[in-house]
Amino acid sequence: MKIDTRNLIGTLQGPIKFRVFLLYGENTGLVRERAAFMVRKVAGRLDDPFLVCVLDKDEHFRLLEEATALSLMGGQRAVWVREGGDTLTKPLEEFCALYPKNAIDPATFDSVVIIEASNLSPRSSLRILAEKHPLIASVPCYAETGRSLEETIRYLLGKKHIASEAFRYLLSVLGTDRALIRNEIEKLLLYVGQENTITLDDVQQAIGDGGEYSPEDIVYAAMCGQIVVADRAFDRAMKEGMAMIALVRSLLYFVDRLLQARFMVENSIPAKTAISKLNPPVFFKRTESFLKALDIWHVNRLFALLRYVQKLEQLCKQTAVPVELLCQHFILTLAQHAKDKKKLLNESKLFSNL
Repeated sequence: MKIDTRNLIGTLQGPIKFRVFLLYGENTGLVRERAAFMVRKVAGRLDDPFLVCVLDKDEHFRLLEEATALSLMGGQRAVWVREGGDTLTKPLEEFCALYPKNAIDPATFDSVVIIEASNLSPRSSLRILAEKHPLIASVPCYAETGRSLEETIRYLLGKKHIASEAFRYLLSVLGTDRALIRNEIEKLLLYVGQENTITLDDVQQAIGDGGEYSPEDIVYAAMCGQIVVADRAFDRAMKEGMAMIALVRSLLYFVDRLLQARFMVENSIPAKTAISKLNPPVFFKRTESFLKALDIWHVNRLFALLRYVQKLEQLCKQTAVPVELLCQHFILTLAQHAKDKKKLLNESKLFSNL
């Protein structure tokens, strides 16, 4: 049965109503965390050899045998299957066929199967079976963003108070994987120690580069005047081998889209309506940042910036120019300009390190 995201917490924390739980998705940290939670819920602990059976990929052939085994010590057993995939579809069908679909009595469950899987496509036979079968709970674990990410961070911070600017910064630099988020928050809590309030400086000092960054992340941060975020994103992307020309072209693309939206706004079209008319439309997770940049940058400044970015692209193609330093200086100068909301771009400052 496909579990609605609005009912996930209730499904996981409420009474056990399914014989099988399939936890899958791109957020591998969240998959593992929820799987461990379910194993504890069934067996009471993770390391009880009598009540917990862990099946790694090379032991999947034992699934039906273990899922139908009786507990020697009484109580329910948890069969914890890792690295699940479509090869589990047939044994799961056989396991579920042993029980009537319309008679789901949790008290009769000898074993509960908890399966961890990575990102399963909609055509995955395992996912299709889980979403349709009433004895199986299909639990997606996607990257946490927006309100979900905020709630996770506040939950992990516990009773600590965090300043609003520190919280916004934390949201911008953390990745979306639950395991990485938990690790970074634990580092932050260790850093602040007994202090009750977490400041922006605490977060900047304690949090490492746990997130993954793309050229688009750098561009959005720079165009919104987020200097620290842009610098951190640039450094991380450099370590991951980002090509400078990809960054420049991402900036060109963004400026062009801002110009299109800006023209509409200046023709009395509301900003939100304007960005919805762009083709392709702005990704919903980027809407707030796009609106902020749209408010900062007006047509004349955008035309000037377009010329300077084109000049930057030409310079990046000249082998004698240190392109990494050139682009980093350009991005940070741009971010400072956006933050200060100056009316005129200073070309000499953008290229002062030539």
